[in-house]
Amino acid sequence: MQMELPPGRVVMVGFGKLLLNQMEQFLPENSVVVVEDPDIIRKRTVHEAAAELRCVASVVEAPYHQDLALVAAVEEHLAGEPVALVIAGLEYGVHGAAVLAERWGRPGAGAKAAAALTDKLELRAAARAAGLHNPEWTEVFGPADAERFADGGPVVLKPANRHASLGVQLLEAGDDIAAAWELTVSARDDLMLPDRELAWRYMAERRLHGHEYSVEALVRGGRIVFLNVTDKLTAGGRYPVELGHVVPAGLPDEVQQGFEDAMTRLVAAVGYDTGILHAEWMLGEEGPVLIECAGRVPGDSITFLLDAAYGGNVIRTLVELLAGGSPRLPGGAPMAAAIRFLTAPAGTVTAVTGIEEVQQRPGVLRAAVAVAPGDQVAELRSSWDRVGEIMLLAADHTAARAAADEAAAAVHIAVDAADAVDAADAGAAR
Repeated sequence: MQMELPPGRVVMVGFGKLLLNQMEQFLPENSVVVVEDPDIIRKRTVHEAAAELRCVASVVEAPYHQDLALVAAVEEHLAGEPVALVIAGLEYGVHGAAVLAERWGRPGAGAKAAAALTDKLELRAAARAAGLHNPEWTEVFGPADAERFADGGPVVLKPANRHASLGVQLLEAGDDIAAAWELTVSARDDLMLPDRELAWRYMAERRLHGHEYSVEALVRGGRIVFLNVTDKLTAGGRYPVELGHVVPAGLPDEVQQGFEDAMTRLVAAVGYDTGILHAEWMLGEEGPVLIECAGRVPGDSITFLLDAAYGGNVIRTLVELLAGGSPRLPGGAPMAAAIRFLTAPAGTVTAVTGIEEVQQRPGVLRAAVAVAPGDQVAELRSSWDRVGEIMLLAADHTAARAAADEAAAAVHIAVDAADAVDAADAGAAR
């Protein structure tokens, strides 16, 4: 059903194709103005992709990565036309979207909050000032800084202002930090970045130990109005790539309350106003310890899991909040939903079996493999190196996790490891 919005355009900063596909279901025709950097428009063929979407009216070419040139460009494009809401289509669009919303008096994160949510160093400082549990951390400018901080112990090395898990490494005592530094700073996501030089920051943290969870929250006027805790599965070893999620996490009441309290304090710590948050936490002996927090729609199909488990449409609810509305919010989750991402060793794919059988299993919502015989698979270093996914619905958390485990085990991707290539080359091949 088409949504009734206030008069004006929906402005999206960063071409979020997956998000637009979901918004296409309910937004009016020709209602969206997409803001994208000229370099990315060329690399991602944005004009052609946008033309396939009924809800997109136009694309404005303007820099927004560490640049606020988009403000004048969008205002010139709109020529006084009103704005119904502003939304970030991508991680790199979070700050620009907040600035525009604030400028036009529309609901949003707030520019100050968005700055903290797009720079992990600023987020750490805000969280520490609010008394939230953080690992020990420091900004690093080269391998020598990281080595001094590690002092021979285990450490996490990561970019402070990039997206996804790109460049994040979990280092053990004795690992070659100089070599790790080169891998972190050379990790690239060129398709999502302009060709001009940008300023990147890096940080080192003490390693945390415990189970990982994420918290998804809808916020209106600084108050959390919906909250979910997601149980996470991550890869072992150096690269903490996410391998699966279960929604909701099925936690004991006191643990659930601990996450709710921590998230409430985090919202206040950064001064977040209205929108959606996706925060990652490690559950330790002292309670939830903050890993990081994003001020945009979560990836990894978490919104689909939320819709399946709770019933409703999280993206539609978010759009209503950003338009200044008071939407009906999801209650408890009558079911549990899970996703398991498929991986394979680095090399050349020789065979893929089992996926058709899994697609026919009861409760399976989606099952797909993105590689075929002859394709190259890279070493698992980031989310881009996963090769498929299985999403399903079950009665509760325990049943959903078990079914996801069984389904993933039934899919076999055979690889000839003799032909292993670099991650960037494999990505280009796919």
